[in-house]
Amino acid sequence: MKRIAILGLLLALPLVVHAAATRTLSADIPAAGINKLAIAVGVGELRVTPSRDAAVHVRVALRQKSREFLWFFHWQSSSTAREIQAAQITRQKQGDRLVLSLSEPKNLDNDDVKQKWSVQVPARLAVDINMKVGQATVTGIAGGVHADLNVGEIDLDTPRGPMSADVNVGQIRAESGSAQHGDITLSSTIGEAALYINGKRVGGAGGHNGLGRSISFSGSGPDSMKLSVNVGEVDLRIAPHPNARSH
Repeated sequence: MKRIAILGLLLALPLVVHAAATRTLSADIPAAGINKLAIAVGVGELRVTPSRDAAVHVRVALRQKSREFLWFFHWQSSSTAREIQAAQITRQKQGDRLVLSLSEPKNLDNDDVKQKWSVQVPARLAVDINMKVGQATVTGIAGGVHADLNVGEIDLDTPRGPMSADVNVGQIRAESGSAQHGDITLSSTIGEAALYINGKRVGGAGGHNGLGRSISFSGSGPDSMKLSVNVGEVDLRIAPHPNARSH
């Protein structure tokens, strides 16, 4: 009876429902004089691919997520909706480095808002990603990739170039077509690490350490690779493309 009474009281409360806010932002930026692109993302998804021209093309979809209580009471924060409507893509030029972020990071970098970034860049650029929670995917970028992610997954697939990534909790899956790999370091404090070169699993130096695993493999090329996870898995596969060109 108490449960029924409590449910009745909840249903009797005035219910204020705000429509979920959605918004899409976009920007096209000439890449002349830019050699490195840095992207700051909150919670959501990021996909970076090569552009077909000499420009950076950015599209960010923002979607407000519902809060819920028990299993039936859903609502949206009106303040979050206003913040989404006020958000803008900011760009800062720091020498040959372009930094992209949202204008309201403190209010939008949380679980109430899902950010979905789609960024196209000239393949020659180096890409630097800083993300809180979600999935980051980078394909076809030859200038080098660095990614930091607190919780989630990183997927990298590059024709060549150095790569580095750090994840606190989650997974890193990486593929490289480089014919000139440098030193390779893979590590998982709690979890597994695996290295494959030309389809064959390589042990390298290191080994199991407590609940984790580390791998070190030497190379003389410019494309160094360092991938680490605190809790989770790391998988790196190197298979030079048949038409791979030297740097």
